Amino acid sequence: MTAEDRIFLKQLQELRLDQLRRHALGDAREVIARAEALGPQRELEHAERDRQADLRLEENARKKKEEEESRRLEELRRLEEERQRQEEEKRRKEEARRRQEELRRRAEEQARLREQREREFQAKREAFRKAQEEAERRAREQAEQGLQAEARRQERQRQEELHRNKTQADIVAFFQLYDAKWQELKLSKNLASVMLCEMPWPTFQQGCTSPDDISRRSMEEFIFHPLRPGIETKSHKDRLKAEILRFHPDKFNSHTVHKLQECDRGRAIEIAGALARMLTNMMAEEIQKETSR
Repeated sequence: MTAEDRIFLKQLQELRLDQLRRHALGDAREVIARAEALGPQRELEHAERDRQADLRLEENARKKKEEEESRRLEELRRLEEERQRQEEEKRRKEEARRRQEELRRRAEEQARLREQREREFQAKREAFRKAQEEAERRAREQAEQGLQAEARRQERQRQEELHRNKTQADIVAFFQLYDAKWQELKLSKNLASVMLCEMPWPTFQQGCTSPDDISRRSMEEFIFHPLRPGIETKSHKDRLKAEILRFHPDKFNSHTVHKLQECDRGRAIEIAGALARMLTNMMAEEIQKETSR
């Protein structure tokens, strides 16, 4: 039933009630007239009936009002139920939409994660392939470098061996020249023009012209060198003693200095004196070492 139908029915009911009221009023007037005619008793009876009629009218009006109120409440209840039903339907639809959205989001997230894992897997596989290729390349390079390094090492060893042999030969030749010069200074009686730079000083440094040109370290390296021929079995004391006899001032100044050029003799004496002092200190230290043993 539509709202217009309900309004129409309500108007019909109101018209019917109005007619009933009019008939009731007409009946009441007739009753009053008869009551007046019949007398006071009839008036009392009619009054009672009128009272009863009024009560019935009031009761009917009350019932009608209650019915109308009941219908109104029923309509309100129905409207409230309809509203709740619509809200529940709306809530269910919204919940369904949220579930669909959540399912779609989860599906997209899972697809994204699968795609990401696939990309990571591909990246790791590519990185592993590149790392493997790089390792193989480095292994090849290291192998080649190892071969090249070994070849260079062997060549270096060969060159070092040649250089060492040449160096050792040069050192031995230097010692032989040193001893030969002293032999010449000792035996020759005609030498008188030996230059200072030609003097055989106990150091590998050549061309010494000042005591500062010869250090104790350079002299120790020369005197105790393992390649010096002819004195391999001699002790440090014996080696020092041989050099002290050459450069001691009494021996050097009387047997050697006059064989140098006159302009170099003063510096030669100065150098020999400095060497003699260093040699004497070295000899004293060797004696101290033997004593402490």
